[in-house]
Amino acid sequence: MPTSDDQIKLDILFLLYKHFKDNPASRFGVDRAIIQDTLKVSEKQMDNNMTFLEEKALVALTRGRSQQWIFAKLSAEGVEVIEHMEKYAEKYSFIQNATGRIFEATPKEPTQVAPIAESFGERLDNSFKQATDQILMSDMPRGEREKIVKKLQALKKELQKGQRADLRIVQDDWVWLKKNAGMIVPAMSSVVLESVKMVLELS
Repeated sequence: MPTSDDQIKLDILFLLYKHFKDNPASRFGVDRAIIQDTLKVSEKQMDNNMTFLEEKALVALTRGRSQQWIFAKLSAEGVEVIEHMEKYAEKYSFIQNATGRIFEATPKEPTQVAPIAESFGERLDNSFKQATDQILMSDMPRGEREKIVKKLQALKKELQKGQRADLRIVQDDWVWLKKNAGMIVPAMSSVVLESVKMVLELS
């Protein structure tokens, strides 16, 4: 399936952020050829989305004599957006669209406050146990319950990888669960968001 423009925008920001963290003193940023090769998208797709990000002041581009950009670098605003995505998700719709709206507001329901000493692994286990129990006790047809539980297990397995988790898999599974089992979203949003930050090395 072709990569959406929203996902490409976010992938560009992730790529430039990683370069920023690895090379904070870099003057120009990342070469366009490296960006295209990493994203695996057409030059037109890359340029259109890069232009959008430049117009929003999220990236700074260095251009050659032909006026074609040759290097891209994350701006200070871009760094701020990546490090506080939940804060900017409403302002930049591509963030919500590309992440399956992980950062959208969820219904305010009474929740138990986790103990401070509780580890991420414990929160992950508790959140998924709560979600699984909720599905198993629902009046859904058995076949649907089994599909949802299987998807929950797949998402949990990916999140347990910590910083090695594949964000695309996390996003795809999260979108599927929100569409097919919306009632479990409030119990899981916090731990999924924390996992995304871990992948970005922001936690």
